[in-house]
Amino acid sequence: MTTVTITSDWKNGDYYSGALKGALISLSSGVRVVDITNSVPSFDVLQEIFILKSTFCRFPQNSIHLMTVMSEPTLENPMVIVFFEGHYFIGVNDGRFSLLFQNIPSICFEINKLKEIPFSTFMSLELFCEGVGIILENRFETSTTASELKREYGAGVVNTNDSITGRVVYCDSFGNAITNISKELFDRLHGGRNFTIYVQGPYTKIIKISRGYHDSNPGELIALFNSLGYLELAVNQGSIVSLESLDTSSEVRIRFEKQKYPINE
Repeated sequence: MTTVTITSDWKNGDYYSGALKGALISLSSGVRVVDITNSVPSFDVLQEIFILKSTFCRFPQNSIHLMTVMSEPTLENPMVIVFFEGHYFIGVNDGRFSLLFQNIPSICFEINKLKEIPFSTFMSLELFCEGVGIILENRFETSTTASELKREYGAGVVNTNDSITGRVVYCDSFGNAITNISKELFDRLHGGRNFTIYVQGPYTKIIKISRGYHDSNPGELIALFNSLGYLELAVNQGSIVSLESLDTSSEVRIRFEKQKYPINE
């Protein structure tokens, strides 16, 4: 049984998901289709990337992951197949894969069928099915062309010995804000020093890292490192996203006081 996942911004009332699932199941009785989510904000490729990056490794090896947000291909940005850490990914070669993988593969496989099908508003349906069929039947040699993955450089984390500046990359359904600041970087710079976390400006401040939601009172503003190893900002039994009007463009800054002892670089 081969697992095929779908990460999409297709809402429940749309026909796109049902049409794609039906076409995939028709390919083979050995295909199992799983929704990772259909609640990505419309056209938000960065949210698609974050969700898939945080979940794909939990699926069985050789699973196939379809990236369906903004997925209509063009001759400049064709549909490709990428193999990474034992998993297959199918999506548009517009730079998103370089944000999905920490170590980007150098080679991808362009699906040749794009040049053969007439234009429509849902060409990705046929190309996703073609890509899955290529993988199942091992038709890479006859149905794809080796190509290079495009690169896109997203907003990263900037740091000095005394500060870290990152941003919110995901807002979950509870109103918690997940940043791109890793525990590894925080621990390396912390060095036992006091610090202040500034949330979108100089006024909202957090001065400690909580061990969990149990380590705070209802309504309290907290910061903690989540199961993904990234700094998460929250209000216990509330929504920091609503309270502070946060979104995926919001800046988060950590300032450390003068170091108490040298930091190992």
